[in-house]
Amino acid sequence: MKKLLSTLVLVFCCFIVFGQDQSLYSQFDEIVGQNNTKLSYGVVYKEKYRKKIKDNHNFYLDDSFKKGSLTYRGEQFDNVDIKYDLVDDFIIIKLNNQQQQISIIPQKNLIAKFSIGNIKFRNSDTDGFLEELLVKENFAVLKKHRKVSKENRDADYRYHTFKKREQHILFYNNSYYPIDSKRGFTRLFPEKKKQISKFYKSNTYLLKNDYKTFVAKLISLLQE
Repeated sequence: MKKLLSTLVLVFCCFIVFGQDQSLYSQFDEIVGQNNTKLSYGVVYKEKYRKKIKDNHNFYLDDSFKKGSLTYRGEQFDNVDIKYDLVDDFIIIKLNNQQQQISIIPQKNLIAKFSIGNIKFRNSDTDGFLEELLVKENFAVLKKHRKVSKENRDADYRYHTFKKREQHILFYNNSYYPIDSKRGFTRLFPEKKKQISKFYKSNTYLLKNDYKTFVAKLISLLQE
């Protein structure tokens, strides 16, 4: 009984300090269990794709959970186990307590942003989750990661294979624009078509090797 009372007092004290210091997110979750926080609000995850080929999967990076963080329902959660499904564009988180582990899919429209390691993503609403390559005061260069699934059949076995697709997106004037071609920029800045063409011709190395710098320089030129 004394042990239980001590535990409850510890939880209550941490809850009071938690409102004063956001660095205590992780400590609070360890004490009460992530399953007892807002983070546990979601759908239980069940893998729907059967895979046969090693390293061919439906996830970002690989099919293992990585440490990351997310902002969910207005709260910041750190040191969370996360996977990102690129086919269906949702994240999966693994929650732990002393009794069990459970994987859930947090409700997508309640996720403002998340990170896997040092790689940051935002929820764009229109294009789903986008990786933040470069964020400036008046624009951002983003990347959309996708995978397309294909069902295959052997004599008596069905399995899926996956192909990766990527698309660059520009966030500008509070809207998102595809920018994987010169046409994307000319649609956004039709009055500066000649400048755009000239910039493409004189910056082929940046275009092929450092796309976020290429876009940053081009946007700076177009804003002059």
